[in-house]
Amino acid sequence: MNESEPLRVVVPDSLESIEDIYAFLGERLSFPGYFGFNLDALYDCATSDICHPVCLVWPRTWTCGNPYLYLNAMKLLGVLMDAAAENPNLKIEIAE
Repeated sequence: MNESEPLRVVVPDSLESIEDIYAFLGERLSFPGYFGFNLDALYDCATSDICHPVCLVWPRTWTCGNPYLYLNAMKLLGVLMDAAAENPNLKIEIAE
């Protein structure tokens, strides 16, 4: 990857809980150790701690088939899309 290419982070559709999604995002996006697993912390870190171009590829569905996970994942996606509107380093892409 050269300096002008964004880091592509593909969120796996095999994650089985909202905590797994938060942990994955925190690790792959290098959020600080105090990152809390909640929507406010996600927004704060996504708007202030992503300082290099990142393309986050979000799955259309989750393979576990848990409707609770799907609904909460959509809330996370909404927060990430709001953060992307504020942070030019963050781009959200929906997987095909």
